[in-house]
Amino acid sequence: MRSIRGFQVVIRRDVINLVTNPVLLMSNTIFPLVLMIVLGYLTEGMYGNEVTSYQYYGLTMLIFMSLNVSITAANSFMENRIRRSNLRILYAPISRSIVYLSKMIATFIFTTACSYLLVLCIYLMFGLPSKGFTWFYFMLILTGLNLFAATLGVLMCCIFKSEEVSNQLLSIVNYSLAIVSGLFFPWDGLGRVAEWISMISPVKWVAEATFRVIYDHDLAFVLPTLGICIVGTLLLLIGCHRLFNEEDYI
Repeated sequence: MRSIRGFQVVIRRDVINLVTNPVLLMSNTIFPLVLMIVLGYLTEGMYGNEVTSYQYYGLTMLIFMSLNVSITAANSFMENRIRRSNLRILYAPISRSIVYLSKMIATFIFTTACSYLLVLCIYLMFGLPSKGFTWFYFMLILTGLNLFAATLGVLMCCIFKSEEVSNQLLSIVNYSLAIVSGLFFPWDGLGRVAEWISMISPVKWVAEATFRVIYDHDLAFVLPTLGICIVGTLLLLIGCHRLFNEEDYI
């Protein structure tokens, strides 16, 4: 019971640290919304009537934000001001795994709340279609991707022992996946080779599942997408457990 209460206290403290960090708060709320509006305005009229440019970038930038949850997780795990609290946790009579599990869970809670807030904003602002439980399934997809990305960010810190290195690599990976998956512009139109590269990107299938759910009410990709996110999260957790060394974070 003491361990559970201690775990809850640590998670609550980590969530508060995230909410009170203005940079992380803006990067998970205001920045994606501004990006949606700017990209939607610059490409207005290019996407037709069924899917407007604002709707397209509203959905794709939500997926891009979920990718960048990994960067938020790395910041919450190894930011300089967090290291002191890690030291107190390591000397407390609780499991050492709480150090990385609490950061992962806190990041997941914080970023998922931000994602849901943005979902409400784009629904109200961009006139996205709504029918039945389509938005519920879309939010499930975002939730699964947020969980996977939060675990990935923690694992990168366990591997490289550095917030800076982890963030640099995650930024390169996230932007590369976003580009080849068509989150910034339709990548498939660049030719057959580009289309083939896009098809092997897991983010492409997340985007495909999203648009099928919202516009076609097709749920065929929902369970496979969630399954991949859950299995991937479990594998990343195993990696965190094997690679975590408490002396690296104090």
